[in-house]
Amino acid sequence: MYRIMFRHIIIFIILTLYPLLSQGESVEHDLLKVIDSHCVKCHGRDGKIKGKTDLFTIKDLDGLTKNPELIQTLIEVIDFNEMPPEEEVPLNSKQKDASLAALKQLQQTSSENLQTIAHAPVRRMNRFQYDNAVVDLFKLKGVVFSLPERMMREHRNYFQPETGKMAENVTVGSRPLGKSQLIEKRLGGVAPFPQDLRAEHGFDNRGDHLSLSPLLLESFFKLAQSIVTSNDFTPENVGVWDWLFKEIRDDQDVVLEIQNRLERFLYLAFRRTPDSALLDRYTNFTLARLEETQSLPNAMKAVAAS
Repeated sequence: MYRIMFRHIIIFIILTLYPLLSQGESVEHDLLKVIDSHCVKCHGRDGKIKGKTDLFTIKDLDGLTKNPELIQTLIEVIDFNEMPPEEEVPLNSKQKDASLAALKQLQQTSSENLQTIAHAPVRRMNRFQYDNAVVDLFKLKGVVFSLPERMMREHRNYFQPETGKMAENVTVGSRPLGKSQLIEKRLGGVAPFPQDLRAEHGFDNRGDHLSLSPLLLESFFKLAQSIVTSNDFTPENVGVWDWLFKEIRDDQDVVLEIQNRLERFLYLAFRRTPDSALLDRYTNFTLARLEETQSLPNAMKAVAAS
């Protein structure tokens, strides 16, 4: 009796799910058929790829599911009747509705498969970190700001960590509050470090409470420009001057030399090798400024301040 009942349940499940499976296969077949008959002629077939969109390589819906940006593009161009173009045979209303429904279902599936990226609050250097970063990046023979943050100065070599204990008596000094205010070598004419508005409860060190407004971003740009245009930003004080800001010799290829310099500089600035798109963007910007100013040092300073 139980065997007969189990057999009936299996038959019921098969009869219930088969139409749904067949419908899914039909939707996939219809969408791929539309792509093949209306899209790949201009987007992949015979090496012809318009709009940098290659649909010829898509043989199943898994290929689309892995590319949510392409799915969104297809939805938009079909929904607004931008594709197929006017000179081609348009989709009828049934094809259009079915294609949009299938693509939106794929979009939902694709979004469900995406890994959730944890929220990261805004992180920005404080004045002390910014000073150290600029000095390190340009190998400055001096500082950008005179900072009270650099309060304590060691005297008489009391710090000996290998001994495992602290000295009974220590002698320290305060550089910014002493004569170093007058003799410390620093860049002149540098704009003040931008300050955040006070966040909730008066604290300005809460990453999730901070923002980067257009006015604050502009202040950072002004600070960067004031650094590279300082009268003290000279070959004598800038350790990277010879390979970054120095004029190009007549026997050197301008574009190639600029690319080589920028690749080295961007690696130091971003702590990673720049990709070709980023390098090309900075190179084009430098060439535009070089044509405008007719001065390579000024062009490279514009890049460094950006």
